[in-house]
Amino acid sequence: MSKAAPSTPAKAKPSKRAGKAAADLLKAPTPELRARVAERVLRGRIRLALSQPFLATALMRLPVREVTQSSWCTTAATDGYHLFYNPAWVAGLADAELRGLLAHEVLHVLFAHGQRRGGRTAQRWNVACDYAINLLLVDQGFKLPEGGLIAKRWQGMTAEQVYEHLAADIELEVAVADRSADDRGQPEEAQSGALPSIGADLLDPDDARVRPLRASDAPDAEQLEELRRELRDGALAKLQGDAAGSFRRECEADEERRIDWRALLRAWLHERVKGDWQSYPFSKRHLHRGLFMPSPGLAVPGHVVFAIDTSASMQDEMLAQLTAELRAFRETFPSRLTVIQADARVQAVHTFEAMDGTEIPQRLPLAGGGGTDFRPVFDWVSTHADGAIVLYATDGMGTYPNRAPHAPVIWLLTPPHVRAHEVPFGVVVGLRKI
Repeated sequence: MSKAAPSTPAKAKPSKRAGKAAADLLKAPTPELRARVAERVLRGRIRLALSQPFLATALMRLPVREVTQSSWCTTAATDGYHLFYNPAWVAGLADAELRGLLAHEVLHVLFAHGQRRGGRTAQRWNVACDYAINLLLVDQGFKLPEGGLIAKRWQGMTAEQVYEHLAADIELEVAVADRSADDRGQPEEAQSGALPSIGADLLDPDDARVRPLRASDAPDAEQLEELRRELRDGALAKLQGDAAGSFRRECEADEERRIDWRALLRAWLHERVKGDWQSYPFSKRHLHRGLFMPSPGLAVPGHVVFAIDTSASMQDEMLAQLTAELRAFRETFPSRLTVIQADARVQAVHTFEAMDGTEIPQRLPLAGGGGTDFRPVFDWVSTHADGAIVLYATDGMGTYPNRAPHAPVIWLLTPPHVRAHEVPFGVVVGLRKI
């Protein structure tokens, strides 16, 4: 579980209980304490399974392990299958807080938060994951340990979306500032504890510290994915209302990471290519080698419009990946390409003919920077590019046309972006950083 230290003593003085817990962490737990905590953890799992049926199956299926080496597990953690806890720290928790802690780590497993991190910064990602799930837990009546990260402004966002909104150089005081009494819905005195070491509770299954504690029958990656889907389905069947919506959003975010947006884009474009092989024009892919190979005869698309929202958070790296995909597509299927840059109006238009030998550059200088209005681009398409396919790179936040255009549209949503269901028409592909 992510933890944060107070930003200033004046804002949050460590409680006596927090000070005692911190001191206890420095000492090896006695056999009596370990046995007492193990019994409490078992009781907590049983009570949770009875009071929160949506977690019952997961609580019984996921193995729980104590860790006495406090240097790497000061509170609790998970490797995506096992749930680890430090008995010296857990001993200082109230029973309700212990149940909240168990539920917190179970959700990390169900949402595959460790597997979803990719190349993101561990500390910032851990904070984002906690913000994404803790409101769900509080709304379900859980009480989290002191210092749990809660902020209502992240309501309805996935961990990926929260991560993009957090400051890249997030500091401990940023996390502490969000732990207000109003947000937590808990008494002021319940928030005075200090929890050290952000980013420590999402572990890699291959971490050398974890291997000795893994169950001998622990599932491999494929088996774990199957188990996780089974546990998710069981949980969703027992959730209703807003809680079900929040749970489903995190599940969908995990599913999205398995789908390569580039493969989706290729498939979407290729499905719209109809024709047979012909000897002219020759395939551009092989001309540089002096080979005149046949190319696919094209019926569609004759024209591709690539619109770039210059007011959005379009980064050079993401734009370079998109243009590389378009160049590869046109090598196989030569077609006219128009690149439109727009914010609240069309700022620039560049057209590349099918066989003129000019390719879209790897780096495009972007023009604009005002508010976002998608209507001018579609007005331009209806006037100048009837029958074209439209690819629109944007974060999705702007003014949409009242009616869907006649042109087929694929929205390439750059992070952080709106949810897919908020886009009123077209096909939505969520891009992600790699």
